[in-house]
Amino acid sequence: MTLEQVRPTGPDTGDRWRGLAVFVVRSAAAPLLDEAVAGVARGLEILDVVVLDDPQVTRVRGQVPAPPARPVPAGAPYALVVACDVVAPVGTSGVRATQDRVAAVLDYTEKRVLRRVPPREHYLPVQASSSPEHALALLDALGDPGILHRIAGPVADLGRRCAMPFPVVRMLGGTSPGFRARVALVRHPVHGPSVCKVFRPGAREAFERELRARLELGDLPEVPELLERGENWLLTPFYGDTGRHVVRRLPGELAQLRPEVVRTLLRFCRDLHERGRFVLDLSPHNLVWDERAGLKVLDLEFVLDYPGEPPSWSDCWSLRGVPAEYRASVEGLPDLVLTRGVGNSVFHPAISGMNRARLLAEPRRGDAAHSGATQLAWYSALGTVGRLHPALRGKRH
Repeated sequence: MTLEQVRPTGPDTGDRWRGLAVFVVRSAAAPLLDEAVAGVARGLEILDVVVLDDPQVTRVRGQVPAPPARPVPAGAPYALVVACDVVAPVGTSGVRATQDRVAAVLDYTEKRVLRRVPPREHYLPVQASSSPEHALALLDALGDPGILHRIAGPVADLGRRCAMPFPVVRMLGGTSPGFRARVALVRHPVHGPSVCKVFRPGAREAFERELRARLELGDLPEVPELLERGENWLLTPFYGDTGRHVVRRLPGELAQLRPEVVRTLLRFCRDLHERGRFVLDLSPHNLVWDERAGLKVLDLEFVLDYPGEPPSWSDCWSLRGVPAEYRASVEGLPDLVLTRGVGNSVFHPAISGMNRARLLAEPRRGDAAHSGATQLAWYSALGTVGRLHPALRGKRH
């Protein structure tokens, strides 16, 4: 009996499996299977992990492309990681395609596995289904007619738990992979147009961090007002964006910021520092300037407590980045080219036009001209480099 014979039928059948994805871990990565599973779990909900027997290996091999030639062979299929994405209702605008999100998870997972492998010994560790239909074909290759029945409940539960609690106008978030949460413009019966952020079950820690930041830092003018909250969602006002904080756009979602905006963000970080906290992922694409509310920081998932006594202000982790040993011990911290050594991309000279000495010094005459010249030089350089280096495009995991 095949999955075609046991697959549920009905008008919702196609919709039910829209978020389904299957990752094929190759045998060369067998010792690092846990790393591969953790990589997939970073962006999708894990439904099952199946280590293949010999007949299954043969059938799965026929369902995936042969791995490209590399110095170290990838080996045969070793295991399937069955996962599911949180999908928006059919017809919702602003939705990033599930396969784009699966591709982002695959990219992260491959890098996560290979960071444990010497560079000269790299291989293709994992492949992913190209569509929900391909995912179903890979499950069919298991020869296990009960697998769809086992995962149907968790898939339906995921849809219920992550459904937007209010009518959706459109999805928000741009090109961000949205590994931890989905964000939408919704119609609230009392507050009107609002922004709802729903966290998936595997991102519980991120939800708790952001909720705590909204509750405890609400006195800071840059923190959006918390209108309502639920078990896994937050509701805030819908802020417009006049772009008043931006000098000019850079490749992707980056932008250069006005000096007074950079200093406002510096004060925001100092306020956090004095409360024993630091922030990561302060990026231009997380900022808006509303006509009435002014500058707002939209994403507070990475407001974190110092693990011990905070350093001096000049060594604040919001400005210098986290120590390597801390990064190695904490899962999922942002790590982009323009955050290395500066903590947050808004403080990189390419964005701020200021080096650390100017950032920490009192404002003085001529700062604006100096910042403008620095930004212009970086703009010219990144206009070329940004087209070649994806890490400079505001892409984040």
